[in-house]
This record gives sequence, structure tokens and C-alpha cells, in this order.
Amino acid sequence: MKQEFAISHTDGNGKALLELLNEPSLNIDGLSAGRTGPKASNTIPSTATVDIDLRLVKGLDWKAQQQRVVDYIATQGYFVTDVPPDRATLLAHPGVAFVKRDPSGYNAVRTPMDFPVAKRVIAVAERVRGGQIAKSPTMGGSAPLQTIEDSLGTHTIIVPIANFDDNQHASNENLRLQNLWDAIEFMAALEAME
Repeated sequence: MKQEFAISHTDGNGKALLELLNEPSLNIDGLSAGRTGPKASNTIPSTATVDIDLRLVKGLDWKAQQQRVVDYIATQGYFVTDVPPDRATLLAHPGVAFVKRDPSGYNAVRTPMDFPVAKRVIAVAERVRGGQIAKSPTMGGSAPLQTIEDSLGTHTIIVPIANFDDNQHASNENLRLQNLWDAIEFMAALEAME
């Protein structure tokens, strides 16, 4: 994968991908300030905007993680506000950070791999695939599974069908046709599972 994506090194101090997927992360989804390319100028932008998301793992509270980010920004010398700063606020502080928190976060959940239904799903997958499958107690993305589990009073299991190079959420996101056909067969087997 490193060769295919032309990556010389990865973060994580040599830890395996599966191990890293079980750690929280902070992702920068977008960053803007000033202009670049043909429209660039030597004007210093008065503001910068960044969109981030927090990938959680079991045991971390989403609200506490948001607060950790806010606390870190404050330790960097910024006055942190949760409303757009007015002129008086900007004049009163050398650095102001307006932080808009997403109120619809959720915690990560995990169904134990030795849970009876998880064992049955794994057995079906191995039967359909004709051998061992890759098993992970968590995934790199997030989904509102806690909401589903709380509403239904049960555990959840995700069975991804994506290829490793699918470019999820990008304009060239893709799914290999064989993954689709395998998924149809697998989902049918899960529907027939007792």
C-alpha cells in the first residue's frame, strides 16, 4: 500500500494498521486562509478556518474529547469563544479562536469478537470466503452505532465491503465489482443465518 500510494513513511511509530485503528485521532478535513495560486497576494489573512473531526475509540467520551481540543487551543494563547467574536472581543485579545462544536457527536462502541453473534457472523464470512478473513474489533471510520445500540438495546456488527483503495468520501470513490458480488453473496448468507 505504501508503494501504491507513494508514501515514504506512516505515523504511528511502527505500529500495525490494526493497532492504530484502535487509537483515537484528530483529522484535519479542510483548511483555508488567504489565497493561493494565480490569485495569491502578499496580504496577511485576518482569519483562518479549519474543519476537524475526532475519531474516537471505545471508552472516550465525545464531549470530553471536544473539550480537550478547546483546552489545547487555549493553551496556545488564544481566547476561545463559542460565538462569532465581535469587535470588542477581537480588540481585547491578541488571538481569538471561534470554536463551533458539533452538538450531534456520539461515542464509539465495540461488540466483542467473542460475542456469540460475532462468532456466527465470522463463521458465515469464512464459509462464504472459503477460509480465514481479516477481523478487526473496530474500523477507521465512524458511524452513529451508539445511537442504534441505545435505541434497539442490542450490539451492532459492521461488515464492510470496500476495497482498500476505494478513496472513501472523495470525488473518485470507487467499489470494485468483485467486492459488490462478494457482498451480495455474503449478505444473503447473513440473512439466512440462524
